Amino acid sequence: MDLLRTEEIATLAVLDEHGWPSASTMHIAADGLRVYMHTFARTRKRLEMVKDERVSYAVSYLPPGGYDERFETRSLQVKGRAALVVEPDEIALAARLSRDQFPWAASSGMFEHVKGPDEGQQAFFRIDPTEALWADHRVGLMWRTVLDFTPDGTHVARMRAYRDLFTRD
Repeated sequence: MDLLRTEEIATLAVLDEHGWPSASTMHIAADGLRVYMHTFARTRKRLEMVKDERVSYAVSYLPPGGYDERFETRSLQVKGRAALVVEPDEIALAARLSRDQFPWAASSGMFEHVKGPDEGQQAFFRIDPTEALWADHRVGLMWRTVLDFTPDGTHVARMRAYRDLFTRD
């Protein structure tokens, strides 16, 4: 959760109608393990997330010292379901989280008067995680674990060893 609150940028992958992925660099605002991403009303990614809720995103901390600080690197690769935010209370929550998390947003006015997705030029999507790969070099170089989430995406349901992905039943 700390990584989701401290890192502002993630790479979001969506699927088109033929199943081809495309990736975009996005701002994220975290509410626990769920994240909100903001886009504009007339974008390809909005159309694709509405048609197919399956998305993936990656967020990481890359230390400023580069290779010399490689033991501080950590990342999260998330598979999840995207939902267009339509309820006014949740839109207000996403806007508030964005203003709180992004240093530039508090003074920009960008999230001050966000309307519903069919009324304005902006839209928020909530991404509820289903599975993630957590890599943390602070634990050990190349340390990874798989996280499974509760159906609502608010809690980690279990952790699995990364090596288990490569064993046969």
